[in-house]
Amino acid sequence: MGLDGSNLKKYKKVHTQRSKLLLLPIFLFLTFGIFPLNNLNAQEADDELATMRVVGSANKVSGEIIADRDDNRDINGNLTAGLRIVSDLTGLTFRSNNGISKIQQLPGYNLLYLSTNERVVQIFKEGFPPFQLVLNDEGINLAAGEVWEIQITGNQKSTTEPVQFTVTPENSRIIIDGEPSEIDGTVFNTELTTGKHFIQVRKDQYEFRDDSITVSADRVNSFQFSLNKINPVPVLISSEPEGASIYINDSPGSSGQTPQRILLYPGDLKVRLTLPGYSNVEDELVLTSENRELNYNLQKYVGYLTVNATPSTATVLVDDVPQSSTENIELVPGVHSLEVRSSGFDAVSRTFTVNLGDTLVENVSLGQITGNLFVIAQQENVEFTLRQNGNIVEEWVGPRTIRDLPVGNYSLTGDLQNFDQKTEQIEILRNDDKTINFDLNRVEGRGSLTINSLFEDAELELKGPGFSRTYTELPLQLPSIPFGQYEIKIEKDGFDDIEQRIQVNSLSQEVTFVDEYNPRSKGKAVWRSILPGAVFPGVGHGYLGKGRGFLYFLAGAGAIGYSVKSYLDYGSSYDKYQTALNEYNTAQQNFVELEAAYVQEYNNAQTALDGLKLGITAYLAVKGIEIFDLLLQPSNKKKFEQAKLEFNAQNSGISMKVNF
Repeated sequence: MGLDGSNLKKYKKVHTQRSKLLLLPIFLFLTFGIFPLNNLNAQEADDELATMRVVGSANKVSGEIIADRDDNRDINGNLTAGLRIVSDLTGLTFRSNNGISKIQQLPGYNLLYLSTNERVVQIFKEGFPPFQLVLNDEGINLAAGEVWEIQITGNQKSTTEPVQFTVTPENSRIIIDGEPSEIDGTVFNTELTTGKHFIQVRKDQYEFRDDSITVSADRVNSFQFSLNKINPVPVLISSEPEGASIYINDSPGSSGQTPQRILLYPGDLKVRLTLPGYSNVEDELVLTSENRELNYNLQKYVGYLTVNATPSTATVLVDDVPQSSTENIELVPGVHSLEVRSSGFDAVSRTFTVNLGDTLVENVSLGQITGNLFVIAQQENVEFTLRQNGNIVEEWVGPRTIRDLPVGNYSLTGDLQNFDQKTEQIEILRNDDKTINFDLNRVEGRGSLTINSLFEDAELELKGPGFSRTYTELPLQLPSIPFGQYEIKIEKDGFDDIEQRIQVNSLSQEVTFVDEYNPRSKGKAVWRSILPGAVFPGVGHGYLGKGRGFLYFLAGAGAIGYSVKSYLDYGSSYDKYQTALNEYNTAQQNFVELEAAYVQEYNNAQTALDGLKLGITAYLAVKGIEIFDLLLQPSNKKKFEQAKLEFNAQNSGISMKVNF
């Protein structure tokens, strides 16, 4: 702050007086040996400049937000953050690097609307050096819509002076540094500290005044304010989404729903918007004739719940309402009830608290309710099938104990050859021991059985109660056989064996085998014939027939047998040759006779070796002819299709009708 002429004279006078005062301690010290240093230090401290400082630590204000409204946005169009500066100092002014969008002076504090990337706020007051408030150093992290609070104080020493305000019209309201007072009449007397103060004068249906005053100890502090009558202006209040209820200036009744145009007087205005499922908006602003549109973006007042339930088919109820989806269930913040239940399981109920914006995950595993099942039968080897809802749960033979079987309704079927099938409905209850005793009824009686086959030369083996026979010609007609279960096995060269069970329990029964025949692959038959040792009857017989296949078997087996015999003879002759040669080399006489012996054995070994080669060559020739013969045969698949056409033409109307 600069010094004008009068201030400069005062400064010189004070400085001269201070210099004289500094000489006084020196004189006293020289005269009496006394130096009042403490008084000197106190005098210097008193003359130091006053300073501002932070009290305590900053904190984020819960339950207060910056309304998402157009005039609450910064120069870049982004929603601002709020910084509430609480102070016992008056006449504070503020500045920031990015610019302060607006300032609200409210009772006991100033609310600054700042860009979220703001880092430093400067605070000014007369008689104090500027104070740099570095937000990061105080732990303040600004976010759009959030409000932070910090307290500032100072060590300024000031005096209070009487102040008189004259305000027209009468009975107005005056707000001094954020503290409101009602004026009885037109004159308001009070006492204020020296320095600057912010004054707001309000009266309904009159223009408002915002001004600053300076209180001084050197003069009479009297101030006058006059308000002019004004007219209401139409204000459009809208929201996204629409349909929010509008409440103006603490009015108990709604003024309509957004969007709504309302006649309002410029001045202090309170707007509250409510919409189910969204956070309430409470906004205090100074309405001017320019800002005739107020638009608010409502924020969903919800938290989210995800329920992971076991079993996954369990029903999830939140606040007694079944949920079609168990992920990201939207809920109003607060305490809610959760119930998970499923048939055959113990239900789980609990309460939980969801906060605004939270995503809460609840993991719930239901305990299964079980009982025990004991099954016995009066007959041996009864085949049991346990079903639930038509699905097979378990199958077994003979008596069985099943523990921890889930509760519910089941059907148990017992089946035994030559006995009537029996099914019982059972219910398993919690911790219950259920005993089922099966006593099957033997089937008595005889009936006829006719078996038709695609191939008449197939071989049929039939086994039943006290019955086991083999048939080489089909169709087969058995005019009288006992009731009961029979096993059928059909063999046909070139086709997989067919194995089926049938239940004879009627006077006349007929069964036909057509599509059950599965042709064997020619390539597979050739490959198996190439394998070493594949000389047994039946390999490749699906194409060559058992007779021809057996001939190939005899030829191949004979060649292999001759090869084995020649190999054994070769080994024996070679051993004898070695013995005879050793005797010849160690002999002292009879050289001619011994030489003839080892030469003869050598020739025998060579003859056996030639026989081995001949046997192997004969085996390979037989296999080659067999494989060549296989390749010349028509495909079993073609045989099957041709036989099927002929069978259908000759036996139109015959189809398999049998209980397997």
